[in-house]
Amino acid sequence: MTKSGTRFEATQALGMAVRQQFGQLSADVVRGLALRHDHGSNFMADHSQKQARFWGIPLDYAFVGEPETNGVIERLFRTLKEQAIHGRIFQTIDEVRNAVRAFTACYNAEWLVEKNGYCNPLDARAAWLDTNLRRTAWSNQVSRKPGAVHFVL
Repeated sequence: MTKSGTRFEATQALGMAVRQQFGQLSADVVRGLALRHDHGSNFMADHSQKQARFWGIPLDYAFVGEPETNGVIERLFRTLKEQAIHGRIFQTIDEVRNAVRAFTACYNAEWLVEKNGYCNPLDARAAWLDTNLRRTAWSNQVSRKPGAVHFVL
């Protein structure tokens, strides 16, 4: 949460997510993950696009005039507002941040999401990581000899 929403705050939020999920902010650390965004100035700015490319994040633009391509995140924002923001009176920005953190922790650990096969987001991410680690281990173990294939999982 921020009082202003400039390209710098947007990039900082993305960096916080990258560090939290991948443990570092080095070049190409997020290879294999795309960032879908609309054509708003925050993520269209050179600063944001260059930083995303540095981290290895290909940019996936939502289609102009077709808000449903950005619908998943818009629905999540609506749910966040309904569950954690609307109907409450906050005295400070830190109270808002704490409410969002609490909702995010609950959502990631407990909400069963249809798009994730009725798994919560943490379990879906763990399954995704497991699959990709197995794929990487398999591709690293494939013999270079013609006709010979073996792998260790």
